[in-house]
Amino acid sequence: AVVSTQSGHYGRGREFYMNPLQLCDTASCIQSKNEYTFWMPTADIPDDVDVENWYPQSRTFFTEEDKEYTKQYISRCVVCVSDYKLMAVHSFRAQKPNLNKLISAGWEELYSGYSYIYQSGARDGSGTQLGAHGSCLTYFSPVSIVQTNGQEVRWISNSPKSLWIIGYEGLRNYDLDDGEMTYNVSEGPRRANFRDSTLGRCVVMKRTSTKRKVVYFSGHSRRT
Repeated sequence: AVVSTQSGHYGRGREFYMNPLQLCDTASCIQSKNEYTFWMPTADIPDDVDVENWYPQSRTFFTEEDKEYTKQYISRCVVCVSDYKLMAVHSFRAQKPNLNKLISAGWEELYSGYSYIYQSGARDGSGTQLGAHGSCLTYFSPVSIVQTNGQEVRWISNSPKSLWIIGYEGLRNYDLDDGEMTYNVSEGPRRANFRDSTLGRCVVMKRTSTKRKVVYFSGHSRRT
């Protein structure tokens, strides 16, 4: 399996390819059909569409038509260079965090999203630090992983799972002995209600230069 954090530039591939892995020993390298790779799917599902009606169940990856169809549901990304420090702030509530103190200290809001922690696949999983911008995703989708194996791409599967933060208000009177709390996130309207009323919110902040104190030192050259 291939595992990478979402905030690192090494988690980005220039091309989507089914199996970019070679299994090597001291004598030779072969392309193994037993390995899995995991990719992020598109997550901007309309609120009136069910998950099963938006993502394909699975798709082979043989023809050019297969490739073009598959890429419609694979998330795109850009690697950026910034002189500013980024930080994710989580509220652990269904509302955005209070940013007044951070803004007065020289931080600026870049974007807001939903608090995302971890994803697991058939055998392995990976997560991201809560302070990293990769833990704050603009869109919520219960399908957070596309799994590839051999020549098959699978969106809907029981193996990949994701872990999100929910607002602590809903846990105040919750007792583990009462059973599991289950939310229907497959149907469009119920998924939108879960996202807006239960899912934890976050904001990615950028350190600005306007509040930054810079001290320059001057001196004289000395000839020896």
